[in-house]
Amino acid sequence: MQFVLREMQLLGRWRREIAVLLAVGVLLGSLGPYGTYDCFAVADRFGYWMLRSILVGLICLIAFHTVTANKSCAAWPQTKQALAGILAASIPCALIGFALASVFRHTPSTPLEIANLYGRVTIITAVVGIPLHFARTAFARAPEIPPSELPTITALPSAESVFAQRLPAKLGVDLLYIEVEDHYLRVHTSLGNDLLLLRLSDAVAELDPTLGRQVHRSYWVTRRAVSSVERERYRVRLVLSNGARVPVSRTFLPKLRADGWL
Repeated sequence: MQFVLREMQLLGRWRREIAVLLAVGVLLGSLGPYGTYDCFAVADRFGYWMLRSILVGLICLIAFHTVTANKSCAAWPQTKQALAGILAASIPCALIGFALASVFRHTPSTPLEIANLYGRVTIITAVVGIPLHFARTAFARAPEIPPSELPTITALPSAESVFAQRLPAKLGVDLLYIEVEDHYLRVHTSLGNDLLLLRLSDAVAELDPTLGRQVHRSYWVTRRAVSSVERERYRVRLVLSNGARVPVSRTFLPKLRADGWL
């Protein structure tokens, strides 16, 4: 059952991401930004923007994956990760825009024309990348590990029942960690993650203290999800079973050491 759920979740995620890219392509094809409304026939305009949306989306996915795979960036808020990914993706997208401009119009030659082209490409990258990042993070799949090694999904202790009632059914009950994201909490389980409108202090009050601990002003971690500990000079990170790396602040270090977490 866990294997089937994981495969269905993977297929569903790609469907959603492709649907997002096609929807953005249709929107841009309808608007015809940057003069494409007048210089293309209707079918050519929609085809151009849908193809460009998919191409830019693939570059954004690579950029997002590169950013989140970096240890120092993994603990960033989702908004900051999205902006970093879009800025990184805008560089190869600008090269594509330069090539398309050379084919369909004229090659930008002056610094002002190049800067103008880069600005336009960055806007298009953001228009494509922001909804794509939302689809990617809101419906993130569980880590790709063999079915035999998937964690067993068990019922949560009764002391967690208050917080468990807040979790969407699609997330299951195998809680891994919680992180603060703007005015929301992003709750991570073995089946994915989603946002809850709640303060971290209120969530901690509803959770069983024997289940896990707050390790940072922006993070709460389940004890059973911790697989190892990373130390880099004065920095300490908890490596979780899904590959996430959660920073531990100095405020919580003494208590975690005393309780045997470190």
